[in-house]
Amino acid sequence: MAPDKENNKKKKPDFRSDLADAYKDFDQELEKSQEKDKHKRQEVIDEGLQQVEKKSTKELVSSKLLVNRILEIRKKAGLAQTIGTAGKVKAPIIFGKDEFKQKLVQEILVIGTEELEPIGSAITIINLIDYFRETRPNWKIKTGDIIEVIKQLEKKKVIPPRVDIGEDEVLIRFKPIELSNDLQEILRLATGLPSLSVEKVASHLGWPLERAQSTLTLMMKMDLAVLDESSGEYYFPGI
Repeated sequence: MAPDKENNKKKKPDFRSDLADAYKDFDQELEKSQEKDKHKRQEVIDEGLQQVEKKSTKELVSSKLLVNRILEIRKKAGLAQTIGTAGKVKAPIIFGKDEFKQKLVQEILVIGTEELEPIGSAITIINLIDYFRETRPNWKIKTGDIIEVIKQLEKKKVIPPRVDIGEDEVLIRFKPIELSNDLQEILRLATGLPSLSVEKVASHLGWPLERAQSTLTLMMKMDLAVLDESSGEYYFPGI
């Protein structure tokens, strides 16, 4: 008898269920802390928000009920009305008393150093703006605000300089290139091979296509790779 393919299929993770469970645990722990001192209560709030918000920002913001409840908890706790800022990322003081811009600095650093880590902590400015608006709908943000913060982060050398990738597009990096292992991974993969494509890199290294493309583009800018536009293949003269 043939195996039941339907029963053998792996069930996709239910992000909504995971988030609901995380929130439920957090809410129960918060209730228990009502009778404890304020310091302990604040610890419970900070830790609970981190657990809920770090489950997955995209799935979280798709549930208006959870968003409204978490924002309500943040307000009562005297925290910023910004989902995603429960992490430990520390932002340098760049805008002084401009509280809005200063919070925006922290939020962009959270995105760049934590949420974009799977794609090498690099993203085009256009995609960064789209990502911010998609994952943080409670922010009333202007494109110019994000661009201004990025410019100041570069000016203060908090993040590396942007990379021009052609056609008026720029790549924003949140890690110094020398601290990234991505280049070394591609060079190792390319050793002994005539060429590599974006798809081959993504497949062999288990990366998203965006991570493979951004890393190969950087390698071109550093003269480590040469692109054959007719075939879409990258060559590595140095090895």
